[in-house]
Amino acid sequence: MIVGTGIDILKVSRIKPEHSRRILSDIEIKVFDSFPLEQRKLEYLAGRFALKEAIIKAIGNTQYKIGMRDITIINDETGMPKLISPSFPDLHFSISLSHEHDYAAGICIIENV
Repeated sequence: MIVGTGIDILKVSRIKPEHSRRILSDIEIKVFDSFPLEQRKLEYLAGRFALKEAIIKAIGNTQYKIGMRDITIINDETGMPKLISPSFPDLHFSISLSHEHDYAAGICIIENV
C-alpha cells in the first residue's frame, strides 16, 4: 500500500555551491567535490535537492522525520539514483530524478513492505 508520495522541481539557477553543505550528506559531498565543472556541480546539487525534497514530502505522511543531510542518494552502476540512507525496514522507496535544460525534478513513492 502506498503511504506517501512526493514530487519537487527546481530551477538550477536558484541553487548555489555554498548550499552544498546544508543539502548533501558526507558521501554526496565527496561526489560533488569531484566534479571539475561548476555547472555540473550545480546540476548535481539541484537534482539532489529536488529528490530530497520529494522524499521529505513523501515521508511527511509517515511517523518518521528526517532532514536533507540525513538522506544519502548514490547512483547505481546504471546511473539510476538509489537511496542508501536512511533505511526504514517497514518502508520501500521508489525514487526517480530527471534533469532537463535548466530544471531538475525528483519524485518519491513510499510503500509499506
